[in-house]
Amino acid sequence: MFGGSPAKPKPMPRELLEWQVALRRHTMEVRHGAPHAGAAPLVTVRRPDGAGFVSSSVICGLLPHPRLLEAKTREFRALYESGIAEGARAVYDRGIQYLQGYYRSADDFDPESITTMLPRKAALVEALRAEPRCALVFYVFDLTDRSEVGRLRCLQLDGSAELLTSGPVYDNVWWHNALFHGSADEQVVVHFRHEATFDTRFGAIEPVPA
Repeated sequence: MFGGSPAKPKPMPRELLEWQVALRRHTMEVRHGAPHAGAAPLVTVRRPDGAGFVSSSVICGLLPHPRLLEAKTREFRALYESGIAEGARAVYDRGIQYLQGYYRSADDFDPESITTMLPRKAALVEALRAEPRCALVFYVFDLTDRSEVGRLRCLQLDGSAELLTSGPVYDNVWWHNALFHGSADEQVVVHFRHEATFDTRFGAIEPVPA
């Protein structure tokens, strides 16, 4: 899991990607954009000095499928630029309305990628800069939520992270983020590339096939 050279990225299990898409659709339709616990994995990476690990919860995003990446970036940018004169709240509301129709099919998203934005000097960023191999743990323990998106889950995704300050992936995540949080020039995009998924509920660690 930790250390060594990154392996070739592999698609996430279809069930996992479909859950993440459905979770975001639920977030837009029911929670007016408020993140669900299932979209906030715990990222763990070995410390640069080798003495233990750095762990931090992040709000993660899904990347459009490569065939849609540039088109979706243009749409995010157009939404922001057409509404910012009316204020951040207008941009936010337009973003919610747009995204209610955005998260419809797992086929529209990159099955190998998860992204987030973090401050450039964050401890997690410094650790990932030194050691890109990391793990993302998605945990949902709300025993009162019986819906498909909210049911009990604990999944560990292993892979590697690339830190981006420019390029197509950076632009897409930057403009998407700007719809809800405004300009974020002092942050980097963390592009996590999936290699393997494990179901870790109840102390087990069972591989989940793609």
